[in-house]
Amino acid sequence: MKFQEISEKLIRFIKKYNYLAEDRSANVIFLLKCFVLKYLADNQRIDFERYKLDLKKNFTLDYMMELWQGEPVHEAFWVQPKGDIQPLGDEIWDWVCDLVEKSPSLKGENPGLIGNLYEESLLINHKKNHGIFYTPENIAGYMASKVLKNIKIGDESQIVRILDPACGSGSLLSAVYDQIILNYGEAGQSETDALHRLLLEKCLLGVDRDSMACLVTRLILTLKGSRYVKPLGIICGDILIEDLIENESVDVVIGNPPYVGHKEINADYMKNLKNRYFEVYQDKGDLSYCFIHRGWELLKPEGQLIHITSRYFIEAFYGKPLRAFIKKSFAIQEIVDFNGLRIIEGVGVDPAIIRLIKKNQIDKNHNIQIKRFFIKNHKPETYSELIHLLAQVKPAENQLFEAFELQQAGLKDDSWRLYSPITQGIIEKIEKKTPFTLDNVVQSFQGIITGNDKAFIFDDGDEALKEFATDLLKPWIKNKDVGIFSVAEPQKKILYTNSISNIKKYPQVEKHLENFKEKLKNRRECQSGKLPWYKLQWGRDPDHFEGRKIIFPYKATQNRFAIDEHKCYFSADVYGLILKPRLYHQITEEFLVILLNSRLYNYYFKSYGKKMGDKLYEYYPNTLLRLGIPDIKDENIKYFKDSYDRIVQLKKNGDSEQLRNVLAEVDMWFYRFFELNQTEIEIIETKL
Repeated sequence: MKFQEISEKLIRFIKKYNYLAEDRSANVIFLLKCFVLKYLADNQRIDFERYKLDLKKNFTLDYMMELWQGEPVHEAFWVQPKGDIQPLGDEIWDWVCDLVEKSPSLKGENPGLIGNLYEESLLINHKKNHGIFYTPENIAGYMASKVLKNIKIGDESQIVRILDPACGSGSLLSAVYDQIILNYGEAGQSETDALHRLLLEKCLLGVDRDSMACLVTRLILTLKGSRYVKPLGIICGDILIEDLIENESVDVVIGNPPYVGHKEINADYMKNLKNRYFEVYQDKGDLSYCFIHRGWELLKPEGQLIHITSRYFIEAFYGKPLRAFIKKSFAIQEIVDFNGLRIIEGVGVDPAIIRLIKKNQIDKNHNIQIKRFFIKNHKPETYSELIHLLAQVKPAENQLFEAFELQQAGLKDDSWRLYSPITQGIIEKIEKKTPFTLDNVVQSFQGIITGNDKAFIFDDGDEALKEFATDLLKPWIKNKDVGIFSVAEPQKKILYTNSISNIKKYPQVEKHLENFKEKLKNRRECQSGKLPWYKLQWGRDPDHFEGRKIIFPYKATQNRFAIDEHKCYFSADVYGLILKPRLYHQITEEFLVILLNSRLYNYYFKSYGKKMGDKLYEYYPNTLLRLGIPDIKDENIKYFKDSYDRIVQLKKNGDSEQLRNVLAEVDMWFYRFFELNQTEIEIIETKL
């Protein structure tokens, strides 16, 4: 509460006075100086009353540090921006004095609070654009405790170097510092001061592209000691492309690398990264992949790496090279999969923690500790307790996550399937009786991207539709229209102009599209000359839409497959499946839809599908098409055709009780076919 009151007071001041308003960094520096001055005064490290007039004239971090150590600093703590050293006006200075003297005291508080202040002062767009999402204190503490469990620092003859390669506002290095002090145990003031100096001058390393973030990290580490020491290991730069730290010189890498996808990265910078990190960073990979490879380069043999990062690398198609690299270069110690629980509040990224040890050779029997959270509705105010239990509770005593071991050698590069023993048994039974994959029996295709929906999509009752030839108008559906076994009656139509070779032959269409011509011409494909201005950006193959097909939404909380009999066209948030020629199987659309919508295949897909948030999954074909498909006997084809017809009719009639009975019947058919026992069936039934 004390921090919150002071933080709000500082930010209100900036908004009121707009101090150095044209320079965001100057505003932040002013906030930091106010907070540091109060912290030093409250903890009796400077005599504020005695030096009040001097501070008004020389309101700089260097002068504050000089007052703290009792002599001039030999090397500037922070190079002041031009125009930032002028004396403060009376009104502003009175406000600073009021903050220092009358706000709640910060005596004994962890100086890591400064990082919170810095984060609150950043514009949210700035953080998102740079992939900046800082590590909550409890998670930072958990990570620090895991990598420093058996490390005790205090002897200069054995220096342990610990690096955060994207240190941000210093939360991870702050946690590392606190954990080392805790491991060191009780000591006298002189020993503690010596350890503080050792950590700041030789042990703790941090790199960040944001110079202001580096300043915050330096401040946090400096203020942790009773005597002034300048942190020497905090460097402003880009660890990925600059040789700032010698390779194989670091004992521990602890990080929360930026979550930046390929669309947000500058093209030239991306090209540079792909050349340097070609082994892990390809196509649509995430920037965080490069940080794992860079960490490996910097680590000594047997060095540790722990990252909290997006969990997408576990299953993502473009994470395959990274998975292969990790498996051959590290002994994986632990993976904490939050399984869609977004424990970093306000951040739309699903995190996981991975802890690794750099190895030249991996023991073929090496086991990984897996902790995987169950899917539950947790409120943000409970997240702190979840992390506490993660560190404290024995697996057998908790109801929040399952804990088990997996052999590293058993991980497949295509996707890391983090299965508990019971799930492993179920999947093995499925894949034992599935001689081919979905990819072998269907062709997938994505829906249409118009490039401007206002130009091409109409409500059914729109009067403008009367002006167009009927053969150009097609029924149009979106993600929400696709249900389980059913497709909603289309309420819209698409003006399908890709069948037009000469727009002049369709004057009414041309007249309508003229209203959007400037925007349509600016589409990438039109600018490059690949596409006439009046056509859909990605119209796909119309034959795919005109035939019988299975359709499903790209993102959903559960399997939602349906057969489209009405030649619907659809948007890019829907995918279609068309049966390939039946060379060696008797599979039909009816069988596939029942199989894919079954409780067993919901469980099967979710066991390795890409998780997005608490309950949402990504049904990208590269993942979906890896599902194993059984080769059923001819006599079963009629059973599934009849079952499908019953299901569709019962849904139309709204007979929910009979529908449940039929679905339960086909679910049981699959349970028997795959020879599941009662325990396995109960697991499937309760997990969905």
